[in-house]
Amino acid sequence: MDWTKYPLEKLFSLVAGIIPGFVVLLIFPGWLPWFFALGFLGYRTKLSLLALLAFVVGFTVTSFLNAFLGAVGGVVGLSTYKPPYSYSLAPWRDPTWRELIRKRLGAGCPNDTHPMSPLLLDLRSKIVANLPQDQQAAAGIELHTERLAAESDDLNWASWYDHYHKIILEPSKDVVWHVHTGLTFNLEAAALIILLSATVLPSVRHWWCILPAFIWLLLLITECVVSLQQAADKWATLRDQIKYLSTDQSSQK
Repeated sequence: MDWTKYPLEKLFSLVAGIIPGFVVLLIFPGWLPWFFALGFLGYRTKLSLLALLAFVVGFTVTSFLNAFLGAVGGVVGLSTYKPPYSYSLAPWRDPTWRELIRKRLGAGCPNDTHPMSPLLLDLRSKIVANLPQDQQAAAGIELHTERLAAESDDLNWASWYDHYHKIILEPSKDVVWHVHTGLTFNLEAAALIILLSATVLPSVRHWWCILPAFIWLLLLITECVVSLQQAADKWATLRDQIKYLSTDQSSQK
């Protein structure tokens, strides 16, 4: 990989992993006197190795935390997932939004249908059941095919809605965002390390360690809860999606 082509703002987020790494090394400092007493290593070499070790430890901690939070988000998403057609009302059925998507997709746009309501499906099933015996099979297949086609169309509309839902929720990733996010997440990871260590290490149980760590952990929990709520509340971005699609299409003319 050519590091000269790697964006510096993203590189900051990577290097900031040294923060939780140093926290781990400071929590377990018993080996530091032995390390600095090594005579065959120069002072600069020792500091460089210490920084490298802190980076490796911090990168491991933040990678694990990222994977853990992603797994939690996936579990929550699966536990709350409902098929699109099961919604009685859904923002991806808004006629204004669909019209804008049709203009964008053209021929590749899903059919403008709506899923059958349970009441309508039950009514039509009863109609099929009252048909002559020789017509019931064909009518039943036709009804089943129509229902599946409408549900498939609704799933496609929902997929496009989710696509623009994520675009609207995605922040503007400028240099300030990358620096802020990288620094914040690594400080939150360091806070989690301190609080977990305090359960077994009395040396960490100082108010000036616990209080800041507790505040950073609350911030991490708040960010996770807000992110899950934003991802789940599909209606929240309908107006912004319409505005985004309208503006984007007017700029293409």
